[in-house]
Amino acid sequence: MATVVLIHSALGLTPTVLKWADDLRAEGHDVITPDLYEGAIYGNLDEGVAHADSVPMSAHVAAARAAIAEAGGLGPDPVYAGFSLGAAVAQILALTDPDARGVVLMHGAMSPQWIDGAEWGERLTGQLHYAVDDPWCEAEEVQAFVRFAPDGALDEFKYDGSAHLFAFEQPGEYDAYQGALMHDRVIAFLAEL
Repeated sequence: MATVVLIHSALGLTPTVLKWADDLRAEGHDVITPDLYEGAIYGNLDEGVAHADSVPMSAHVAAARAAIAEAGGLGPDPVYAGFSLGAAVAQILALTDPDARGVVLMHGAMSPQWIDGAEWGERLTGQLHYAVDDPWCEAEEVQAFVRFAPDGALDEFKYDGSAHLFAFEQPGEYDAYQGALMHDRVIAFLAEL
């Protein structure tokens, strides 16, 4: 089983993220859930994004790395996964860790051009999940990430609609079917590593 670093969205370390972590643990994975906001949770994306943007991305990445170190480090095949803001942090960690085995980006991705030293490790495989009309998800950024991945190393899953955090019950964008589908796809991906 994998060691999964599961990183929260701009809303903070919400009950939804903790539920996902519990589900992954039930599948036998070790899960680390960095709290980039030191306990703060936001009720809507505008507030959460305002907070996220008030801190440099490097500070979010440093907070995730500190949580990993505090948890005792990673096993031999780490998987970095994240939701929205957390997807960006997970992407940076995965593309700068030559030992990374998996990357799961949910609700967006960014162009690797923004990541110093970005490399797709030879053992790295991944999944990308997003809604096709999501206004928070920039198509050019997503496609730059898709093109960066070697052939066969990344599965891209597109979901109907414009809801950004469609797997989250809190912001009112929840789509039970699509959220469950994404959840099942992530569980299956991790089981195959």
